[in-house]
Amino acid sequence: MHRNVYLATLLLLQIALIGCVAPPLARMLPLVTAPGLAPGGWPAMLQLLATAATIAGTSVALAFPVIALARHRRSGPQRYLGLPDWATVLASFGIAALAAGSAVLALVWALPADARMTAVLVARSVVAGGVALAAAGVLCAELLRRSVAPARESADRRRGKPGRVEVTHPPELRTHVARPEFAHALQEGHR
Repeated sequence: MHRNVYLATLLLLQIALIGCVAPPLARMLPLVTAPGLAPGGWPAMLQLLATAATIAGTSVALAFPVIALARHRRSGPQRYLGLPDWATVLASFGIAALAAGSAVLALVWALPADARMTAVLVARSVVAGGVALAAAGVLCAELLRRSVAPARESADRRRGKPGRVEVTHPPELRTHVARPEFAHALQEGHR
């Protein structure tokens, strides 16, 4: 159940990043990079390359929820098992705050006239906080993800399935395969 909530969180966070974060960044980009203001020649070319790198990097950074969602869809439920619970809960609470703030903004027309401005100011802050908490939760969850062995491997480990360990050092404790005189004989026997 919680896995489906987390996958929905990834999708809603991607929509929120496109709708809430991308427009202010797009408006700010020309001010920060000031494209076309460098003198001609190499400075103009370097400025163009830096602007292109800024746009490409920002695009990838804003697309991280879709990348994580694609990895979860490809790997299945096993990938979710490795995520820290606290991070997925943080992401879910962030999306809940985002949804609550968006609902208030959508229904602000139904409020009394004297409460509308207060509701808009509070709801916008709740939406921004929700996006930030959801992004922080997803980033922490995906970055701190630990590997979880498939069920078959973990069952083999519990049963104590023996594995072969070859000792090479110190020389007096080397196993037969590690000793040169036996290695050649074993290779001939396998052919």
